[in-house]
Amino acid sequence: MAFIPMAPALPYMFFLALTFGFIDGFEMLTINNIWIFGGILIASILIDYFAGVMGAKYGGASRKGITFGILGLIIGLFLLPPFGGLVGLFIGVLVGEYALGKDKTKALKAATGSLLGSISGMLLNIFLAVVFLELFIAFVFFI
Repeated sequence: MAFIPMAPALPYMFFLALTFGFIDGFEMLTINNIWIFGGILIASILIDYFAGVMGAKYGGASRKGITFGILGLIIGLFLLPPFGGLVGLFIGVLVGEYALGKDKTKALKAATGSLLGSISGMLLNIFLAVVFLELFIAFVFFI
């Protein structure tokens, strides 16, 4: 959906819709349509930031484990883009929980929860991107 590598799809799509609106003078794509797209964008950003953390919390991760996971996510993004964030989050939560003295099974469950949460967030964002695209087509060509 995005032609710029590593650019998050929905912010890019929002920028393109906004640019289309300005070029068109907001005739086919109205300001109200842009507000709807803005809501989808905000939902996507919130999902990006909280899906992995919520998954880790659901998996039983502690606050310190989640902090390690966030640090791992950041380091992973720089070392192994684009999927290093997932690997870093998983390893960070695993190391954080294991460092707290949790047994391997509980640490692995928390790390797996973070990974499943992130993957769920990605799937939700794909769904939001498809909805965004369908709405754009509907607003411009049919409504």
